[in-house]
Parts: sequence; C-alpha cells; structure tokens
Amino acid sequence: MPNIGDLIRDKLSSDGQVLNLKAQFLREVGAKELARSEELKNVRSMDLSQNGIGDEGVKAIANSNVFCNLRNLNLASNNISDEGAKCLATSKKLNKLRSLQLVVNDISEEGEKILRNSTDLTSLTSLKFRV
Repeated sequence: MPNIGDLIRDKLSSDGQVLNLKAQFLREVGAKELARSEELKNVRSMDLSQNGIGDEGVKAIANSNVFCNLRNLNLASNNISDEGAKCLATSKKLNKLRSLQLVVNDISEEGEKILRNSTDLTSLTSLKFRV
C-alpha cells in the first residue's frame, strides 16, 4: 500500500476540497488511515473507486469526523456488501452527503433498500448502484 501522507499531498486539490484516489490500492487499512487524516476535514468530493476497501474500510469512513463536510463520494468497485451499505445508511457523520456511487459492488436489493430508506443521509439526492 502506498504512503497515505504522500498520496494526500499528491492527490488533494489546492483548495483542499477534492481528493481523487481512484485505483491506488488502498484496501481496508488505507481507508482507515484516511478516516484519521485531519488534513482532509475540508474535503467535499472524494473518489475512492477501485480500491478494495471493503466493509471495514467503509465503516471507518462512515464513522469518521474527518468527512463531515463530504458532499460527493465515489465508492465504485470496492467489494462492499450489505454490511457496508448499512454502515453508510446509518452514518451520523455523512449527513451532508448529496451523491453516492456504489456501482460494481456486492450490494443486494436489500442493501439498496436500506440506503434508499436511510433517515441519516438526509441530503442525499443521487444514489447510484448500476452503470
């Protein structure tokens, strides 16, 4: 796994609001490190697609105070199941999230339903499960 600090320096926009970490081989451990990275507290848009972060990585992000300003989150192709979907749906930290992409994951119709009916993701206007 790459050094998270180096990735943040290389991939964070100059205004600190956009982080593109598509296909950086982060896995679960990288997602957990990001969730503890205070320098990301102003990020509004984050692309973590194709990183294999799985349910535990999603749980770390969903429960992180660091991402309370996040508006757009791309988690496509990350081996996320219904367990990860439930973590997102019940997140008290991602209440400003407007757009969530979960294409090419292992989320069933039940997991989709849990997300669609979330009472915590109140700002969500775009939820994508399929290409």
